[in-house]
Amino acid sequence: MVRRLFFAVLIFTQGSWAKAEILFEGYSKVLSGGVHVGYVLNRYEFDAKKKQFISTSFLKTNDSGGGITESLKAYATEDLKPISYNYTTLVGTQSKTIDAKFEKGKIIATVMNGGKPEKISKELPKGAFLSTFLTYVMLKSPQGLKPDSSYDYQAIAEEDASLVKGVAFVKTYEDFNGMKALKVLNEFKDSKFISYITDKGEVLSTRSPVQGIATELVAMPSAATNNMQIPSSLLKQLFGDVPTGQKNAVSEFAKADPKPETKKAAPADAAKKVPGKQEGIPGGKGLQLKAEPAKDSSPQGE
Repeated sequence: MVRRLFFAVLIFTQGSWAKAEILFEGYSKVLSGGVHVGYVLNRYEFDAKKKQFISTSFLKTNDSGGGITESLKAYATEDLKPISYNYTTLVGTQSKTIDAKFEKGKIIATVMNGGKPEKISKELPKGAFLSTFLTYVMLKSPQGLKPDSSYDYQAIAEEDASLVKGVAFVKTYEDFNGMKALKVLNEFKDSKFISYITDKGEVLSTRSPVQGIATELVAMPSAATNNMQIPSSLLKQLFGDVPTGQKNAVSEFAKADPKPETKKAAPADAAKKVPGKQEGIPGGKGLQLKAEPAKDSSPQGE
């Protein structure tokens, strides 16, 4: 399902964004079968006073992309242990929200799905984290984010508050639209997706070969929104302002070489060639991309 391919979370303002340092902020276009169907906005911050990481994201697709609206706000300690998160998704008239907190080694969540409440309480294994922070967890790991390495993990899938085992295979550096990026093959929630990530953990693109869904980070918001309406009031509630999406490698690359003729422009069908969680997602989702269960072989052969 399309909604499982993305995550981003809700409209509960908790104040930390006002004082936190922005580590990453950018707009990505969402493509389905190579067709531009929406956008996702991601911001990662660190609040030095509270010693917390914050992940905030917002997804919007048009009718061709399922007419989905999703949002996420997640908090983690400075060593990326989960603190809390709020998630919401709206598809047509069907809504779902999750309000989760973590204490004494457990996740305690309230899920409202179609107006029906459900309480969740689960033990968390040591080292478990919110999937939206995957690249930061990899960066802070003993081996770091480097070529020819792999990372086994257990993460909370924010869209259903489930604990899922995953593995990320970091391959080698490749050229992505003129930028140097690591190719990462990820297996999570019985799904497979491919990401291109900078040394700083910034996700340039993610795609699901099975589902044909992809996101690609762009230099300007208009390239992602594609004439779709931006809900300014909702974004102000979620982010504290309307993000400009300029604090990322793609925007910096575009500013460093503003003349189109001096660099190789990304082809119009780039999404079909190297397109693309928490995101998060961030693996993610980063943003991670969460796809339907894959039917092909292990991604090591990609």
